[in-house]
Amino acid sequence: MNERTKAALIGGVVAGIPSVIPIISTCCFIWAIGGGFLAVFLYLKNSPTVMAPGDGAKLGLMAGAIGAGIYLIVAVPMMLLGGAANIASQMERSGGEAAGMAGLAAGLGFAIVFVVAAILIGLVAVGGLIGAAVLGKNRPGGVGTPPPPPPADFGGTGGGYG
Repeated sequence: MNERTKAALIGGVVAGIPSVIPIISTCCFIWAIGGGFLAVFLYLKNSPTVMAPGDGAKLGLMAGAIGAGIYLIVAVPMMLLGGAANIASQMERSGGEAAGMAGLAAGLGFAIVFVVAAILIGLVAVGGLIGAAVLGKNRPGGVGTPPPPPPADFGGTGGGYG
């Protein structure tokens, strides 16, 4: 596994797992941005090259896809089971009249899970963009580093224009 994939995997786990834990998930968007930032940090820690903000966003997209996959693997079954329980309880209470409404609520909840996953991907990419903009500047070869001096024999042997 290369360093980029490893960093994306760790950043995606940090973005995805807290997003489905009930109490912690209220701040899931902070976890998403932090996961993208962490992915860039881990990648730059072991990389001698400079990372442009666009490359940070790409790494964030990779981490976001992993985080959204983790989120969907956990959230979709929870939503389906919760929706089925909601339908069953509505049918018991109303004698079958409100089952359609409970089914609509379950379908709407299912759609919301996918919307949250898409937002999660976008915010992890934003975290990667921020991470590359903040952490990529102060590296050797980064923005603001002057070019190296020319070699000693630069320009040939005549010393003039010919």
